[in-house]
Amino acid sequence: MVESQVAAAVQRFWLAAGLALVALIVWGSLTPHPPDLDISIPDFDKVEHFGAYLVLTAWFTAAFPRRWLWVALVFAVLGGVIEILQGYTGRDPEWGDWLADCIGVVAGFWYPARWALRVRLFLAERYGRGGA
Repeated sequence: MVESQVAAAVQRFWLAAGLALVALIVWGSLTPHPPDLDISIPDFDKVEHFGAYLVLTAWFTAAFPRRWLWVALVFAVLGGVIEILQGYTGRDPEWGDWLADCIGVVAGFWYPARWALRVRLFLAERYGRGGA
């Protein structure tokens, strides 16, 4: 079983780093005045949404490889909830942003999740001292 190969310390690190990513994305999405990257490409925010949810989905799918569908559903719902909540923070909710989130989710549990799982297993093998 893949999950039993992962050392507990690596699993804790992986989850803590993943939760920090979630917190950063939620903060960046709900803060009334998010950091402005000043990129003059039209609709670049859609690329940011896609990338953020690709990384989140890949990260947590690597943490829970047998629960990839739940991971995908959680992040698709999170993206929608954030868009709704943005209307209460003085920002403009856009369903196009949620669509970009969902496309990132779908892309994230495919190849990037496999890559992240390999990195996680490598870390567990190299630095771990026991099973999860």
